[in-house]
Amino acid sequence: MNSRTPLLCALMLAMTASVPVAAEFCSADTVPAATLLLPYFEVDLADSAGKTTLFSINNALSSAGLAKVTLWTDWAIPTLSFDVYLTGYDVQTINLRDIFNGILPVTADDARDPADTLSPQGALSQDVSLASCAGIFPYSTPTLPVLLQQHLRTSHTGERSPIYNRCVGALHAGPVVVRGYVTVDAAQRCSLDFPTDPNYFRDIASRENRFWGTVTYLDPANNSAQQESLVHIEACDPGDLTKPCPTGNGSYTFYGSLVGFDGSDDREPLASTFAASFLNGGAFDGGTRLTVWRDTKTDPGEVFGTDCSAAARPSWYPLGERSIRAFDEEENPTDICPVALPTSPPTFQRDCLPLATQVTPVGGEDLPVFDRFGWLELDLDLPAAGDEGAPEPSQAWVVVLHTAAGRFSTAADAIQLDSACSSASPSSGFPGGTP
Repeated sequence: MNSRTPLLCALMLAMTASVPVAAEFCSADTVPAATLLLPYFEVDLADSAGKTTLFSINNALSSAGLAKVTLWTDWAIPTLSFDVYLTGYDVQTINLRDIFNGILPVTADDARDPADTLSPQGALSQDVSLASCAGIFPYSTPTLPVLLQQHLRTSHTGERSPIYNRCVGALHAGPVVVRGYVTVDAAQRCSLDFPTDPNYFRDIASRENRFWGTVTYLDPANNSAQQESLVHIEACDPGDLTKPCPTGNGSYTFYGSLVGFDGSDDREPLASTFAASFLNGGAFDGGTRLTVWRDTKTDPGEVFGTDCSAAARPSWYPLGERSIRAFDEEENPTDICPVALPTSPPTFQRDCLPLATQVTPVGGEDLPVFDRFGWLELDLDLPAAGDEGAPEPSQAWVVVLHTAAGRFSTAADAIQLDSACSSASPSSGFPGGTP
């Protein structure tokens, strides 16, 4: 054996260790990304030992990075934004129960943390000073003001926010549970901005694909926990002349509704159609649930909450779907949504998954599947007005949670059957017309 071979291998590993794995834009794979999506969370505020959701932000690079974390309600309204500083190869794990108790994660750049007590620097890691973070980061144990804590709790339980003075989320029956979703964007500088703010994707968000992460759902009462990768959403760099961005004016991108569908966020959209297995018997006597995130395709500023009356909803509510169909293990199909109502002429009810994010039991009221085992085909494209013509592509994400009550549980992404990248514009349907 050549005596230099082990040394060459070690050098090659060292050279590649700091370079994130590249992937094809629009492939929706789990590689370092510019945006991470936690598609659904829930925290039981009535029980301090009850359900909660944790997630991690991992820096795939040796260079330091800045992450912008934003909480959104199930009406897709942002409620809180904060920065997380990570040294090279750093990881920050966040329990969302802490956030709703008013406690933010404590991190700091080198200028504010020279002794590395808040954000330690490893032997292979970079630690830098960020002038933009002066006065923005909480450098001691951070506690949100009581008013902001009330705002978070009421906004995410469907009650009137004392800051917005409106309702910005759905009101759910039962225990006091906060619900919503989270986005994490690579950032150029510290700020208090939301992704909905003007110039966010020009001045705040970065297009550097550096972050990866996981989400963990904990349900101690049922001895259940599921962990899954966050949704990794890559960005392309419009300044890279060797590999031009496929995005442009009229493109459907992940944050398309926030930028007028001009493609300026340069982030890949997600899929619209999914396949998901369900197990409602045998060892999995706890059944199957789906967590489903959906794009409202509406700028939150245009539908900023409601007056809190019982019938008040955002203009886009409920989100429809092209179809949801169940197959049993003998390939027999059953249409679940839309539901044909006994009217003359027939009308269709499209509200199986009406919110921007939700968790839905398979076999429950919203997804009435009567077989114990099988799979679902979910085409979550938004139906065109009047059920005529091709539907509008609408990105979504589906995670499948199987539970054996009190014993074990699993989580997995649903199978993606397409990509919203196939759409050239937010309202053009399929490329070249109706298929």
